[in-house]
Formats: sequence, structure tokens, C-alpha cells
Amino acid sequence: MSKETIANKPRNYAGTKDWFGPDVEQRRFVTETASQVFKSFGYEPLETPVIELAETLNGKYGEEGSRTMYLFTKGGENIGLRYDQTVPLARVAAQYSNDLTFPYRRYAIGPVFRADTPQAGRYRQFTQIDFDVLGVDSVLADAEAIAMLYKITEKLGFEDFKVLVSDRALLTGMAQQVGATTKEQILTAIRGWDKLAKVGMDQVLIEVEDVGIDKEKFSELTEKLLKIEGTNTQIVDSLAEIFGENQTAKEGIDRLKQIVELVGRMNVAEEKWKISPTLARGLDYYTGPIFEVEAGKGTGSIAGGGRYDNLIETLGGPSITGTGASFGLERVINVMNQQNLNKDKKGGIDAFVTVFNQECLASSLDIATMLRESGLSVEINQTMDKLGKQFKLADKRQAKVAIVLGPDEIKEGKVTIKYLQQSQGGTKQNQETVLIDEIIDRISSRPNDTKE
Repeated sequence: MSKETIANKPRNYAGTKDWFGPDVEQRRFVTETASQVFKSFGYEPLETPVIELAETLNGKYGEEGSRTMYLFTKGGENIGLRYDQTVPLARVAAQYSNDLTFPYRRYAIGPVFRADTPQAGRYRQFTQIDFDVLGVDSVLADAEAIAMLYKITEKLGFEDFKVLVSDRALLTGMAQQVGATTKEQILTAIRGWDKLAKVGMDQVLIEVEDVGIDKEKFSELTEKLLKIEGTNTQIVDSLAEIFGENQTAKEGIDRLKQIVELVGRMNVAEEKWKISPTLARGLDYYTGPIFEVEAGKGTGSIAGGGRYDNLIETLGGPSITGTGASFGLERVINVMNQQNLNKDKKGGIDAFVTVFNQECLASSLDIATMLRESGLSVEINQTMDKLGKQFKLADKRQAKVAIVLGPDEIKEGKVTIKYLQQSQGGTKQNQETVLIDEIIDRISSRPNDTKE
């Protein structure tokens, strides 16, 4: 094949993906599940354009953002593709500050774009499921965020997950406890605790010693932190004993204590969330509680967030507090696949109505219409192929049943139902002839066994 032929071959842009029927259904299941939880907590949807002015985006994401942002000039304007959902939120807060009612509780679900090098499971266009509340100082907002993360993850079908919670003030106090005084030392210590599980203690000790932190003090405190066990209340009490005289750590511990009490009243299972003092995220802008959802079974995290009381102002919005979190849709689905959580979400249709011949078409159409009006998803054959080919097509459509109306059935006011998902193509053992009035009840009551 020539280079010219390869170049002209239809293809999508690297780092993007086409999603087909079952994939789209799975994506909708995740986004609709999240939306239902957001609405139950009083959040309203917000949709912003995928195109923003370059001046809105520039300088908001650091060096990496500048390198991976899609920027271009069109119609005399310098514009770019949305990089995340947070900067557009900051713009909305600034642009409509006189119109919005604060606290402003919003969720946003939509594509964002980053010119990263494509990798397995990493796309240049991906979807963020983001929720934030602006204008609330109370830790009640943070406790609600934890409850929402829990409820969404549970409703998606995850079983071994945990919502981990820490606090930026606690982390800073921890760093002070081991002698960190400069910003570099504090950040190095916090990053060290956060990546202990990934790189090991030896590597972390090398890094903290390089910036002037006493590695013995660091190691001693870390051992104490890792030995803390018990309920969330007991963990907070243990932290209070360790950092009793440290005012910075105390600020974070007091918040965590309040969160434990509040989350306990939100029907969140105690074993599904945990105070984790070494958890750290987004060190450059988180100012209070920090959250992360570990999906379990060694599959990593699927969501994260925290409080950012200065971020909206930094991004060009008003001086206003905020807290929130986000899921990456593709990441969530990838982990669901790893944990085999999609066996009941394969898509497909309820019924495939065959057409025996042209003379039987009208009767088949009547049945298809009746089934659709009862709420079932139905495809009627449009090829006029022989029944064998129609059954194969029904199989490819992942239909639960195929409906057959030949001249004999029509004369008797009956149909034959083949239960396809119990045996590919259907067999005489997995079919029955019933009166037309009984079709809906038979389809609805029959167990939905899937093909092995």
C-alpha cells in the first residue's frame, strides 16, 4: 500500500475515539448516574462552550498547560479549546457575578481537550464530570462533596472503593513537625508522603534530605502516621495527640473532626471513607479538605478534588471560596471494565421483529409498533432476507428476543418468540408460540439470561 493510499485512508485524529452503541450506553449510564446524584444534592447543570477566548485560558495552567493547550486564531480572534471545567467556571463566576445566586452549586459534564501524547487510556479529547459549589466557607460543603463522591461510586457498582480524605493545613503542619520551614521543603515533604506507596520510603528520604529536612524526624513521624488505625473518629483523635501543639495542623484536624460528624449523618458507610493524613492533591491551589476516590482491587483512583479558597480569583473570577471534585469519564469506564462491572450493561434491544414475507409486513409492523408503545426497544427487519439471516442480524443487535409472524401465526392471532440471548439464533427449546395479547407479558417476565 502506497504512502498516499495510507494518508487518504479514513481515520480519526490521534488521541480521540469513536464510541459505538454499547460504549455510548455505558457512557450514558455513568453520566446519568452522576447527574442524578448531583440533582439530589441541589446542584444545577452548567454548559459552557468548548471554545474559549485565549485570554481566558492563557496563564491558568502553568508550563504544561501552555504546551498542551489547543490555541488558534479564527475570525480575527485568538481562541482555544476548553482545557478543563474549572477555568470556564471561574469565567462564568466573574461574567455573571451579579446574576448568579450564591452559594452557586453547579455540575458540568462535557469534553475537554489536551494535546498530550496519546497513550493507552489517555485521550486528547476526554470527558470531565465536574461538580463545585462557590461561596461557602462551611465544611458542610466539603462533607457534602464526600457524600456525593461516595454515592456516585456506589451507584456505579464499585464495591471495594474508599473515599480518602485529608486536609492541606494538616499536611502543612506535618511538614512543619519534621522541621520544614521554606515552601520548597514543605512541598517536598508533602509530596513525599503522597507518593510513599509508589516509590518507597528510601527514595522519599533521599528527596527530603536533599532539601534540608532531617530524614530521621521524617521517618519517625511517618511511622507514627502509618500506624494510626481505627474509625475515622479514632484517627482524628490520634492525629490530635500527635500534633497537639502545632496550630497549623490543628486547623486541619478541627475541620476533619467536623467532617467526620457531618458525613456520619449523610448515610455514608463508615467503612467506605477514611481519613488518610498522607493523601495530597493539587498542592498549588488546595487550601483545605482534599478528597480522592480509590476504586479498589489495585485499579487506582477515579476521582479527586478538594477546597480551593483562592483559585477562582487566581483564574480571573471574583474573590470567592470553592470546593468540588471531578471524575474522568473514560478513566471511570476503563476501571469499570477492569473490575468487570459492565456485564449487565451491554446494550442491545428488547425485540427484533422479523418479516416472513412481503404479505406479512403489515402484521409485523403492527407488532413492532405495539411493542414500542409499551416502552420496549424494537427493531423491525428491513432487508427481506430469509429468516436464518434475520436471526443472525438479531443476534448482532444483541436482541433479547426475535418475533416471528408467518401466515399460520397471523391466521391464529399468535406470534412465535425466540429467546435469543439464551441460545444464539434461538432453538425450538427456547421458543414459544403465544397469543398476540400475551407478547409483552412474556418478554417482560422472561429472565434476561446473557450469552456465555
